[in-house]
Amino acid sequence: MKLAVVCCLIFPAGLPAQQLKPETAQQFDCYVQAAEARMDARKAFLRADTDTALNEQTVRGQKIRTIEANGPNPHKLAGGQLYDWIGAAFIPGATLDKLIRMLQDYDHRPQYFPETISASKLLCLTGTDRFQYSMRMKEPAILDVESDVVWERVDPHRWRCRSLSTRVAEVGKDHGYLRRLYSYWRFAETEKGVYVEAETITLSDEFGAMTRALGSALMGINPEKSLRHSLTSMRESVLKPGLEIPKLPAGLPPCGAPVAPAACAATPGKK
Repeated sequence: MKLAVVCCLIFPAGLPAQQLKPETAQQFDCYVQAAEARMDARKAFLRADTDTALNEQTVRGQKIRTIEANGPNPHKLAGGQLYDWIGAAFIPGATLDKLIRMLQDYDHRPQYFPETISASKLLCLTGTDRFQYSMRMKEPAILDVESDVVWERVDPHRWRCRSLSTRVAEVGKDHGYLRRLYSYWRFAETEKGVYVEAETITLSDEFGAMTRALGSALMGINPEKSLRHSLTSMRESVLKPGLEIPKLPAGLPPCGAPVAPAACAATPGKK
């Protein structure tokens, strides 16, 4: 089953979302289509299922590991740069039910992810697997993001979801630090805790190596660092003593059809 996660956002102070050049959008869509095919073809649910060293580092070492998913980053596109990172973590003592309930509490994401999110709001929901919400991100800049989320329960001990941004707007001057944010999550419960694995695919404007290095140092323009922050905050928040997670709110409108990633079309201008 294909999953789609989209965050929808209200932009009180953001600039209009920047339109990508057709060739940039086309190359990004083609990359995503190939990446999703790669994920779907994978036999192991988690990398840690077949990677003994990764399992050892995340479980015994309690480390958060990041891996370049498809060769060195960034991947250069026409007029843009794409980053594809995998993050893996283990949360000892956590239960899958509590973790999923926390992650689906979209109204309180700043409480759970204080380093990366400053505001969020659930806009609609359908059952317990379709959500649209808005969030204001703190990095790589102050950004308002719209996304659509669909969750899938694979079996009693495993969940997964996919998140596709539908609108990104930087508050203040538009630097082009983020144009797209797609994320793919997998969760597996064991007797000792919960494995978490995420793959994030992000798109930014094209920057030179020096600008990227300076921006990473000063502004946090670093998708790998953002992924690490998210996994660290997730682990710390779900294990926080006395954590209370409210029930899903009532009275919100149902979400529409799930948003699917664009198909890989022919290069603009070519037949």
